[in-house]
Amino acid sequence: MVGENLKKLSGGILLFTALVVFSFAQGLVDRVVASVNGDPILESDVKLGMLFYDTTNRREVISRLVDVWLINQFLQGKGIGIQEELLDQTLIKIAQANNMSLERLQSELQKEGLTLRDLKEFLRKQFLFSQGIYAVLLREVNVSALDLELEKLRRGEVEVKRLVEVLVVDKKDGERLMRALEKTKDLQELAKALGLEVETLLVKKGELVESLDKEVWNAKVGELVFGEDREYIYVAKVMEVREEYKGKSLEELREELLERKLEERKRELLQNLRKRSFIRIMG
Repeated sequence: MVGENLKKLSGGILLFTALVVFSFAQGLVDRVVASVNGDPILESDVKLGMLFYDTTNRREVISRLVDVWLINQFLQGKGIGIQEELLDQTLIKIAQANNMSLERLQSELQKEGLTLRDLKEFLRKQFLFSQGIYAVLLREVNVSALDLELEKLRRGEVEVKRLVEVLVVDKKDGERLMRALEKTKDLQELAKALGLEVETLLVKKGELVESLDKEVWNAKVGELVFGEDREYIYVAKVMEVREEYKGKSLEELREELLERKLEERKRELLQNLRKRSFIRIMG
């Protein structure tokens, strides 16, 4: 089963919650409008699809529903499903958005020839299509170190920053610092011994005092370095080296690339499924 940490469905649900009850212009006569490998797409699915996709273009809606049906059939074959609790919570949110109870929502849907079950099953298919598919695709899609390097080159300038802990000691306490250093090289313990506090800074090259800046940018992660000026002695430790690309951290860049690769793989899968499937459009 797909876990509760599914991302929110893009677009659809918010619009859907506000419109689902009051947007049918006339009573619904359910009929089969298309089939995917023998699995019918009904007129009720099209009407719900028009709300969900915010369009009255039947051809576009049916085409999108065909993709949804294909992905659902593919996932069903792999035993992937959606937790009932997630669907039940979504139905409650739809009812609340329309200022009514589930019983009232059921009553309003019945006027259009629909039931809560119809709506729930429609949402199940949409959740699987929008998010459930990634439970499978994540097993075969990843972002390699080479992918990241190529993306860095494509985006241009890389901004390197260093996360450093810095202890600023007045020069009059220089001897106390030396004695403390004989006992420990731990920055937090040094600060405690001197009655000072350690500052944590995320800096670019050139943002520290010149003598310290040079040492920090030559140091390895975890190494203790020193600098000074006329008034102070600076003790610093490099905690981490970070690279940012046009305002994005390395992890954000990785997530963005993964999302893009997943979408590309999903499109490829849909193309293959369409080629291997029997799809019939009736109207």
